[in-house]
Amino acid sequence: MMDAQSMALWAASHPLTVWAGGMAIGLLVAMALWAATGPLHAHGARWAAPWAERWTAPQHAGPRLLATLFVAAMLLLACAQALAALAEEWAAPTTWALLDQTLADTLRTTASVATLTLFAKLTHAGDVAVLTVLTVAVAAALWLRRYRLLALGWLAAMIGNGLLTRAFKYTFERVRPVHTQEISTADGFSFPSGHSSASLVAYGMLAYLALRLLPARWHLPAVLLAVATVFTVGWSRVVLQVHFASDVLAGWLTGGAWLACCVMVMSGVGHWHRSRSATLA
Repeated sequence: MMDAQSMALWAASHPLTVWAGGMAIGLLVAMALWAATGPLHAHGARWAAPWAERWTAPQHAGPRLLATLFVAAMLLLACAQALAALAEEWAAPTTWALLDQTLADTLRTTASVATLTLFAKLTHAGDVAVLTVLTVAVAAALWLRRYRLLALGWLAAMIGNGLLTRAFKYTFERVRPVHTQEISTADGFSFPSGHSSASLVAYGMLAYLALRLLPARWHLPAVLLAVATVFTVGWSRVVLQVHFASDVLAGWLTGGAWLACCVMVMSGVGHWHRSRSATLA
């Protein structure tokens, strides 16, 4: 079995293979989870039906929303603690630190211009400019079609993730890896990766909106496209040497936690609003 340094050397020497393999694994896992959710949902619905009927009653809408907010807060706290633990790993001479540095150093000397050019184009899917245009366009479309709660939730997810990621960057103040290539550059602090967290929230939210609004035949393709895009953006940041691998992992962790919080809160607020409207009717 290869050690961490050998794995990093191999990955840096085969960036396209890692990209294809990583996407394949991600898509297979997503499809397996998708296939498993049907039976689990059906079984769970039967088991939890009596409890769910009581808990979703209009008079419980307020407590349910408060419970949702509490769980979301605890999830963000757990995310912060996980980032702190990961930061301790790269700050000391550990396996993670060795993998990070070896991967960055090897890519800096072995990545071809063609490979860098390819990933410099792919990484634009997580650029601030691209995601800003996407944020405005999706929010406007949802608002005009009278999906007001979804529009506000989408804006909160995108803006909130940017603020959260920036707060973490200034908390940990990690310097970016040395990157001598000029095809794609970046400045500012490195941990967590803003491209990675933003792309997970953006394309994860788009998949969630597809599940809510589109016909069932589009649900799985939307999820798979989101998985492929998120992995591509994250790996591109490593190949371009503007982030360490642990920065990308931290970005996915941050974005995933924030996305889960936003989906939970949107669901809770939606139920509270419907219950309140039914009570007032």
